[in-house]
Amino acid sequence: MKLTCDQLEHVLSELLDGESDEALEAAAGSHLATCDACRVVVENTGHLRRASREYGRIRLPDEARDRIRQALTSDE
Repeated sequence: MKLTCDQLEHVLSELLDGESDEALEAAAGSHLATCDACRVVVENTGHLRRASREYGRIRLPDEARDRIRQALTSDE
C-alpha cells in the first residue's frame, strides 16, 4: 500500500490517535520517509495536539474572536 499526501492527510487523526492498523502505519512511515512536507505537517499537528491536551481550551479575547469571525464571513 502506498499513500499520497492527500491520503495521508485524511488518515492523520487515525494515525496520531493510534487507531490505525499495521499496514496503514507502515504505508505512512514509508511516505513520511520520503516526503518532507508531510513530515512537517505530522510534527506540527502532533505538537498542537499535545499542547491542546496540556493546556486545555484557551479562550481568545472577544476582540480577537470578532476579528476572526469577521474575516471568515467576509466576501473578499
